Amino acid sequence: MKRIAAYASILLVAVTLWGCPYKSKVALTDAVEKVDTNLLGKWIPENMLEKESPEYYVLNKRDSLHYDVEHYQYDDENKEYNLKQYVGHTTRLDAILFMNLQESGSKEFLLYRLDVLPGMSMTMYEVTDNIDEQFTDPKQMREFFKKYMNLSFFYNKDSVKLIRMKE
Repeated sequence: MKRIAAYASILLVAVTLWGCPYKSKVALTDAVEKVDTNLLGKWIPENMLEKESPEYYVLNKRDSLHYDVEHYQYDDENKEYNLKQYVGHTTRLDAILFMNLQESGSKEFLLYRLDVLPGMSMTMYEVTDNIDEQFTDPKQMREFFKKYMNLSFFYNKDSVKLIRMKE
């Protein structure tokens, strides 16, 4: 029974922290924004800070326009971390920063809003996968985002506050 409860807890955390963001065949823009050094480093969800083996993300500079993003999740059963790797770039629409991510081997983009806060934290919001529209033209997608990105229903319910860890 304890094992079932542990699996349910892991599944709930995984869905909450890295659930199902909107997927698109195109990014909001091509990679044109320079890498922001404020985003680089190891980030841990605030609600995992006290855990012995917390989930975490590592953002590194791939080149002047792209990030390598690694997402580590601890597998209690195998006593090791599982890794998902992504390549991303940012797009700023008005004052809102979005991360366009592609998982290694995928042609789809996952879209997240990032609110970088003063100090060493940021909040991540998944763009909701309830959006029915599929875009083949980045310009049309940007117009759609600009129209709805300030509305609460545009994002999944749960946001994740991330704390940068000193190396």
